[in-house]
Amino acid sequence: MKYIFISLLFITCISVTYVYGGDDCFRKIGKAKAALLEAIDTLQRTNRLLGESSAIPSNKVAFHARLTPYVTLGSAQTVIFDHVITNIGKAYNQHTGHFTAPFNGIYVFACTFLQTRGTGVHLQMVNNSSEISKGYGTSGSGEAGVMTAVIYLQKGDVVKVRHYPGKGSQTIHGHWSFFTGYLL
Repeated sequence: MKYIFISLLFITCISVTYVYGGDDCFRKIGKAKAALLEAIDTLQRTNRLLGESSAIPSNKVAFHARLTPYVTLGSAQTVIFDHVITNIGKAYNQHTGHFTAPFNGIYVFACTFLQTRGTGVHLQMVNNSSEISKGYGTSGSGEAGVMTAVIYLQKGDVVKVRHYPGKGSQTIHGHWSFFTGYLL
């Protein structure tokens, strides 16, 4: 990150120098770079002294997302859990409802959901297009359903929750439905 900042600052000064002339810009870059490197070094030393590491290793993957609106689902429609609570590794897409595995490995997934009054809800968890779990919230007053899966994924595999194919329209309760996953 520091190198990107320094590079952008350097490019900006080259542009300014080319258009307006002047060597003062390069002196300012040198001072800014030195101050930035000193600040980074101080923060790293402080973290080491405190025994803390604020950086999350790049191989960590975990997400937790909630469905906020009530959604009436059609056959095989993807449930888009739109409120992301945690997304370490940025593998879950809140716009598509897809989790895309960034690494090969064993992953754990869970989905809890609530149906609305009167109708049951049939959901299915799929890896690419293959079922890995299914759940049912029975009809009644706010009955819950749960799905879990432990599966080996290849980099690029997609896991999502969808309405069970062939079922008529059913409504899933917003605010009480969650989708979670992580790399073991």
